[in-house]
Amino acid sequence: MRQRKFRNKVAESGLTLPFMVVVTLVSCFLQHGFRSPSLWLTLLFVGAITYGMVEWNNQCQLLRIRSRMVSSSFLAFVAAFPMLQVSLWAWLPALCLLLSYFAAFKGYGRLKPQGWVFHSFLSVGVGSLFFPPMLLLVPFMFFAFSHQLRILSGKSAVASVLGLLFPFWTLGLFCYASGWNMVYLRRIWEYSLDFRLPDYGVVQPWQWVFFAMLALLGAIGIQHFVRTSYNDKIRTRQYYYTLLALHFPILFLVAWLPDAASFTLPLLLLNTVPFVAHFYVFARGRSMNFWFVFSLSVLLAVAVFAAFDLFPSVLPTLQSWQRSLTAVDWQHLF
Repeated sequence: MRQRKFRNKVAESGLTLPFMVVVTLVSCFLQHGFRSPSLWLTLLFVGAITYGMVEWNNQCQLLRIRSRMVSSSFLAFVAAFPMLQVSLWAWLPALCLLLSYFAAFKGYGRLKPQGWVFHSFLSVGVGSLFFPPMLLLVPFMFFAFSHQLRILSGKSAVASVLGLLFPFWTLGLFCYASGWNMVYLRRIWEYSLDFRLPDYGVVQPWQWVFFAMLALLGAIGIQHFVRTSYNDKIRTRQYYYTLLALHFPILFLVAWLPDAASFTLPLLLLNTVPFVAHFYVFARGRSMNFWFVFSLSVLLAVAVFAAFDLFPSVLPTLQSWQRSLTAVDWQHLF
């Protein structure tokens, strides 16, 4: 009988997720202390996303074995990049996207999926209130829901439009009745509609590193899934192809809005970790155990570099490109 390797033990262990929760909390409090209000708000969102990923994996069976690698991989990136831990409202669109996926996947195979489609687009509508470029995902959602999940009929199309517009109608009626002028929402919408060429000088060094790691691991995970998808159930394949359909518009948002990296990178992380987990759990080969340990070592090294703020000295060219405006300025619009 072949002995399980370290990677398999970690992927299938029930202690992996609790361990990552403790590591993330320790990383947060060591970097930011206990008195940071923004940290507590971020932990609230990150905790909600982590729990949502656990339920997402359990009920939709993203992995064909019992594993917590989806949520654990998510927490590994959060723990390794302390700057993500004080992103304030930047995690809200990612949470809304997760809820949208969860509702859409639950509607797969149902005779009347209109309610699930309504809630899926309702979540996107709420997220777009705080990050308007998220509306770019809507056409790709229509395509994926129609061709992959097959839950978009005439009635569900109407439900999707109603769900998408419902947050705007509700907010408009509230503002009309209360006289609230919603200054911060107007400012963020004006900023979003101010079309301009990307200015990569505002990207911070750690954001370059974060994007490079996600893009590389995402490409490897997608290639592995496409090559081995015949091993998964049909419904699981449809779920992953839905994520794949939205992967590229999210990449476009990251590239087109470098000054909004604090919002777009969590979206990319949420959409990528299922492919990363699929790769680490099911990939075969003699070098996979080494590759897994190497990835953990890189994340640990990144955490150390971030803790001691060594990125500017290691990446002086990227640091020299920085200007006074940073990606966090998007959050200051609130």
